[in-house]
Amino acid sequence: MAGGTEDEEDDDDCWDIGVVGRDSQPLDEILQGDKNEALKKALFCGDVSLIEELLNSGINIESSFHFGWTPLMCAASVADFAVVRLLLDRGANVCFEVDKYTLLMAACTAHASEESILKTVELLLSRNADPNRACRRQMTPLMYAARKGCPLVVALLVAHGSHLNTQDENGYSALMWAAQHGHKSVIFTLLELGADKNLQNKDEKTAAEIAKIHQHSEVFNFLFL
Repeated sequence: MAGGTEDEEDDDDCWDIGVVGRDSQPLDEILQGDKNEALKKALFCGDVSLIEELLNSGINIESSFHFGWTPLMCAASVADFAVVRLLLDRGANVCFEVDKYTLLMAACTAHASEESILKTVELLLSRNADPNRACRRQMTPLMYAARKGCPLVVALLVAHGSHLNTQDENGYSALMWAAQHGHKSVIFTLLELGADKNLQNKDEKTAAEIAKIHQHSEVFNFLFL
């Protein structure tokens, strides 16, 4: 699935990562195309030292890969804190986006532990990434984190100014996304932070009704109180 989409499935880039090899040829003698390929592979292997070598050899830190993703977007999408920090420290653009899909959104949907996602999101926020930027479907990073089921990330985003009750193009709030997926801990966190459980989506359904439709009976009972 191309980066920049917000469908129900997780955001995969379907790249063939391969194996990063180090031959004896100096990096400054390697063709630019080969450097880009080496950088792409190093990013997804988390090879910080090789990435640094490639950057030192003059490779563009804003190189464009498949789907138009930059190295920083690639690193954020797997919540690789060390690589994200390196790239930010070397001047990568924290405001980069593809089709309104931002670095924070990529990090909030990463195939990684919540701890890794939390550290990466916190780092991006510390470099002034906008927590209220919406994608083309009007989903915010908070909605992505709620859909993913990451209560600590949800709390962090709200602490940095994420709007709790913003609704996407279908009228879904972060609470509704959590209810649809049965994420009890996220729902509890959102309610504790002041989320409005009486909001309705475009089908005039509340979070409780959405939970019931998706057969999350425990969540429904909790929200219906």
